[in-house]
Amino acid sequence: MQKSEKNGTNVDEKNMKLIEETSKEWWDPYGIQIGLHAMNPLRIGFIRDGLISTGMIKAEDRNKTDVLKGIKILDVGCGAGVLTEGLGKLKAHVIGIDPSEELLNVAKDHIKGQSMNVKYIMEYIEEHSINNSDKYDAVVASEVVEHVPDPKALILEMVKCVKPNGSIFITTPNRTYISWITTIIAEQLKFLQKDSHDWNQFVTHSEVEDILKEKNCKTVSVRGTIYYPFFNKFTFFPYNGMHYFLHAVKQDSKKQK
Repeated sequence: MQKSEKNGTNVDEKNMKLIEETSKEWWDPYGIQIGLHAMNPLRIGFIRDGLISTGMIKAEDRNKTDVLKGIKILDVGCGAGVLTEGLGKLKAHVIGIDPSEELLNVAKDHIKGQSMNVKYIMEYIEEHSINNSDKYDAVVASEVVEHVPDPKALILEMVKCVKPNGSIFITTPNRTYISWITTIIAEQLKFLQKDSHDWNQFVTHSEVEDILKEKNCKTVSVRGTIYYPFFNKFTFFPYNGMHYFLHAVKQDSKKQK
């Protein structure tokens, strides 16, 4: 795939339109995004524990309802806000950006009446990084890099936004023959929206690590995950060939000198 000729940004317009068709169903925990909702507790916990491991938050605060209080997080490709809200409920200050106005409208409607420090902006990461370099304690792209024409460009823009010693979190399917088969099965069983995922766009964890290393980011954790559809449960798994969570830390170049 090539970058969109329409706007020159790293967006697959056809894929975005396809996903927008189900925008009204995003907040149904047993609808088209059933897997995303099942994944949410695991990915929120991964982000929380990753920030504990870097000393960004205290280990003794792990189970507090405001454990992410004061933490600034950028959620890239936030969609209708399933993860964004989950982080906001733990009192993080979260900015969710997405190029889809339709998905963001759903996200904004869902957050009405709730007391949390969450803001949604229709913006490309290329635009956001211009005025927000070295700003965030954590930058997250969850189930996003497999949807863009140029995953490397997306990851490099994410790195710009995170502050030194801050964290980058990525969750995405791996590109293996096993993930090719499981993606087909998931679509057939309607646990994934049909044609919403192109296996050729999947990125391996080693490729992500190499991209991050170019910008002085050290990968500190890669964990395989698996979804048990008939139990509607996501959990960590010893094998990362189907799907993985990755945590990297942006090194402080000043301290290294």
